[in-house]
Amino acid sequence: MLLALGAVTAFMDAFPAGSPTYRGPRPELFARCHLPLRTVRDLGASIVSAEGPGQYTFNAVPERPPTWLDRRDDDLLEVHAALPMRYYLEVEQCLGRELPRASAPLPTFTGTGALDPWHVVFVAATSMPDRKDFGPDGFEEVAQYLADARPGPWRFTLLTGNDASSTRAPTGLELVAGLDAADCLDVFATAGLVIGNDTGLTHLAALTERADGTSPQVIGLYGRHPHTKWTTGRSNHHGVATPFSQMLAQADRCPVRDQLDDTVWGNASDLRQVPPATVARFALQKLAGR
Repeated sequence: MLLALGAVTAFMDAFPAGSPTYRGPRPELFARCHLPLRTVRDLGASIVSAEGPGQYTFNAVPERPPTWLDRRDDDLLEVHAALPMRYYLEVEQCLGRELPRASAPLPTFTGTGALDPWHVVFVAATSMPDRKDFGPDGFEEVAQYLADARPGPWRFTLLTGNDASSTRAPTGLELVAGLDAADCLDVFATAGLVIGNDTGLTHLAALTERADGTSPQVIGLYGRHPHTKWTTGRSNHHGVATPFSQMLAQADRCPVRDQLDDTVWGNASDLRQVPPATVARFALQKLAGR
């Protein structure tokens, strides 16, 4: 849903006079979106609509849009692999009009709270716990490596979509369970770093913007989907990926569309085989460059 806002941005760039309305189950979240959306609660699917000069309907199907290429000169191609930009350029093709954005079309969301540069949030939520989860033990090891590598007043939060009774709180990590997505924005706003499974809350962390315009550094952990596609495309959003995820990125393949069974690749697609020390070292590099 969040990555599909690339298509919404495209339509708003094409028809800026429209008055868009979000209708769906998350009006509190979209009331904090930096698109000028009116929000209406509805228990059905999330739909953004607006009145315009023509009748266009666009269903965001992630398996559909390809990687798009821009030829810059005889020797240089620009690759648009991130899903939001794929949607944006697909709408551009559909309308037959050149639209203004060259990258990262997603809107940000307002997060309140003061930045604590030593605060790290781990996103343990996932749609597939047996295939796309780094696991509490993995996050605990990352936290321990960070604390050992750079002494300081670290504070670690484990954010999960489950209720607290079904999640083990790793040693040294504060467990925050079952928050609404809109409330997660305020948790992310206080963090200097977010590390999470490839899931919607990790994407939302990358779209979180504090009052001063800054955002946390976010690292997504990719096991069975291409890390170049399932990303916001923003400069603060990074990835650590399994060999299987990297292969999909190189070939622009989709395990759903192309019916690829990631378990056939064994450890090459197993997110828990990614060394926590590798994740932590990469995180320290991103914090140093912030």
